[in-house]
Amino acid sequence: MQSELHVDSGVARPPRPPRPPRPSRTAAAGSLYALRVRDIWRFLKTQPASYWLVSLYLFFEYVRPQALYQSLDVLPWALLSILLCSAAFLVEGKSWRFATPADWLLALFSFVVLAASAVAYFPSVSVAALPLFFSWVLIYILISGVVTTERRFLVFILFFLLYNLKMSLHATRSWAAIGFAFRDWGVVGVPGWFQNSGEFGIAMEMFFRISVCFILALRRYWTKVKLAVFTLLPLTAVMGMLASSSRGALLALAAVLFWFLMRSRHRVRAVIATGAVVIAAVVLLPNKQKERLHSMGTDPTSVSRLQHWKDGIKITNEHPILGIGYANWGDFYRRYYNPRGILPHNIFVQAGAELGYTGLLVFGLLIGYTFVINARTRRIARQLPQGGFLLGMANGLDGALVGYLVSGFFVTVLYYPFFWINLAMTVGLHKATKRELQQVSAA
Repeated sequence: MQSELHVDSGVARPPRPPRPPRPSRTAAAGSLYALRVRDIWRFLKTQPASYWLVSLYLFFEYVRPQALYQSLDVLPWALLSILLCSAAFLVEGKSWRFATPADWLLALFSFVVLAASAVAYFPSVSVAALPLFFSWVLIYILISGVVTTERRFLVFILFFLLYNLKMSLHATRSWAAIGFAFRDWGVVGVPGWFQNSGEFGIAMEMFFRISVCFILALRRYWTKVKLAVFTLLPLTAVMGMLASSSRGALLALAAVLFWFLMRSRHRVRAVIATGAVVIAAVVLLPNKQKERLHSMGTDPTSVSRLQHWKDGIKITNEHPILGIGYANWGDFYRRYYNPRGILPHNIFVQAGAELGYTGLLVFGLLIGYTFVINARTRRIARQLPQGGFLLGMANGLDGALVGYLVSGFFVTVLYYPFFWINLAMTVGLHKATKRELQQVSAA
């Protein structure tokens, strides 16, 4: 009887009922899976200024209203949001430390960039370009240091997808307006990083893979109407790739579809989905674009790029340690190879020629460790009661990187946002997954 009653001054009273368990952070993140506007807004109101500002940076980088509306082009909005985010990051008492091998590898790559700039053929050119590279380092630090919970990552990646959707819808409308015909310059994105058809095609490829995984991870929490609306993301992404007239983007799409097929646990569904995309691409692709695909390797553009690659390999072999200098390709190539020379059109040739085999090796390690980190994220996510979203996003970031690497063989985009933001989101996702496991274990 004493095990069921408490005695106080001789008066028996029933035991106090146990407190209900506190909801874990994973359960809290689950409340956002339905993507209701009121829930997202309620979440945003609880977030610090640093999170608002890093999300605002993404808006100015991918939507660029300042380039679309001249009245807004009075301040460097993307740079301003990053500087304010850095200040808020410090004021809020946050700190950033080397927590993953990716941090150390990025620091090593930064050191190689500085060293290559010091011994460059044209040091002044390297120094003038240094702010560009270190802006990506700062953005990496902020995204991987702020977007470190599942809820933050979910809303951040949602913004990323919506901003890309704006570009893909514009591309789809523009292509439809000309009857899905072929244009040499293709369809482009907003002015800035995506105003060239090749770069726009890469953006659409990465957007396609991440959006597919986003939908697969959360579709069971949505109504049929919401699912139909979100299906527009990958559909318009494919349309954007086809409209870009970029052969590199189409090859990247093929690589991502193959990667998706190999990684899928539901092979029949994956085959059906892949087949549908391939059939749609074959039907919609203009005949001139098909001819360009058949002529790859022999047409003037391909011959020119092959020559640039050969010259780039020769330059790397002649300057194996630190290359010709960060951002020195243009001036060096025009002076010593071809006065009318253009960019190397290959991220690996660019890294090797400008930073030597040292920089190329570190860049390769950064790529490899991105896949390693996502594999570790998936392993942790499988231990969580609600780890499907985190696991799906690790797959999406892997697929986006595969597409970037294939496209990167044909365009000069080493210092564009594609790789560096993908790396930052990969590390942020890993930190969020580890935090969720700690919360579940503590609960």
